[in-house]
Amino acid sequence: MEDSKVSISKDRLVSEVILEKLTGKGDKQELRSGEVNTAMLDSLDKMNKTSVNRSYREIPAAGFKGKVSRLVKRLMRRLTFWYVEPCMMQQTEYNCANNVFSAQVNSEINTLRSGMKSISAHDEAIGAINGNIAANFAEMSRTNLRVDSLESRNAELENAVRKLREKMSDFEKMTIINSGGAGMLSYKDSSSVTLSFSQSGEDAIIRYIFRTMGIDPSEIRYLDLGANHAVHLSNTYSFYMNGARGVLLDANPVLAKELEEKREGDVVINKCLSDKPGTKLEFYIMSGDGLSTMDYDAAQSFIRENPSLSIEKTITVDSITIDEIINEHFADKAPEIMNIDIEGMELTVLRMIDFAKFRPLVIICEMIEYKNGLTVGEKNQEIMDYMKSVGYEEFAFTGINSIFIDKNRGEERV
Repeated sequence: MEDSKVSISKDRLVSEVILEKLTGKGDKQELRSGEVNTAMLDSLDKMNKTSVNRSYREIPAAGFKGKVSRLVKRLMRRLTFWYVEPCMMQQTEYNCANNVFSAQVNSEINTLRSGMKSISAHDEAIGAINGNIAANFAEMSRTNLRVDSLESRNAELENAVRKLREKMSDFEKMTIINSGGAGMLSYKDSSSVTLSFSQSGEDAIIRYIFRTMGIDPSEIRYLDLGANHAVHLSNTYSFYMNGARGVLLDANPVLAKELEEKREGDVVINKCLSDKPGTKLEFYIMSGDGLSTMDYDAAQSFIRENPSLSIEKTITVDSITIDEIINEHFADKAPEIMNIDIEGMELTVLRMIDFAKFRPLVIICEMIEYKNGLTVGEKNQEIMDYMKSVGYEEFAFTGINSIFIDKNRGEERV
């Protein structure tokens, strides 16, 4: 009996400890039914009721019958313990394994639920991205419509510019004198004048040649070697205004940038002309307009003639050959105009050209040496003789430049 009482006391103590852990209450506090899980308390109560073996039966202790009863009871206990213990151990192992398995299953279920939440979040993010893509496509569509509208407007503007250029031909009868002496009067007939941007009316003379030969000035091409300024004193700008296009070469990077900005329709090459491809050459930038050169001796002669001049800067510039320019830009046909204004190197450049294959209709070439004043009665006879030897005749001399024309083509008429 004493053992049973001790067992019951321990069971009660365990139960109280479990209840205290479940409820967080001390021994002296009463339980509140709303603070614990009712089902758990019911299960705990059943565990308390079944934790102790209540099958005790009193056996008489006196006499032979009592001894036999105690012997039989002991035997039955031993037999029961022998049979039941393995079953209980097996059940205990099963319960333990089941608890571990259930915990693992619950963990996997929780992981899956977390994954489902993550998938839902990703789905929402994808939905938002799809919404942004749809909005971007809609914006692109609106942008394309605006681009189409701009392209249409651009086409209208180009048409208006073309018509304006057509009307500009009517202004050839007006007198325009540029502030730097770049404009002059060149008589087209006894009652009208032609617009000129050249230093001495060279472009107006060439217009006369083209008009006489029936050549549309807007359809010609030109090669301007030593282009200098884009507009001021340019022998090709008046043709550019009328729609003609060509190639402009100038070694001065400042002038090359000006050409790129104001002559967007032309090809601009910022290199030195040489008979040796792929080399780097020194280029002397002079303080005087249009006098920069690769020839150091020529630069010194300019300074001796005009002591106010100086070499402002010496730079290194990549070289290009005339054949490289021709092969890249005029392989199909020579240009109608070639202008050569490379200080002190005009004859050298002319000798670089294979006139058997490359024959511009008109060549403009500077024919005098630089002087600080007006030059009268002088002309480079060596250039004259060389041009005659390759089949070109001087059509006009402006006091600065000679205009040569291909003798064979110069006799053509419409």
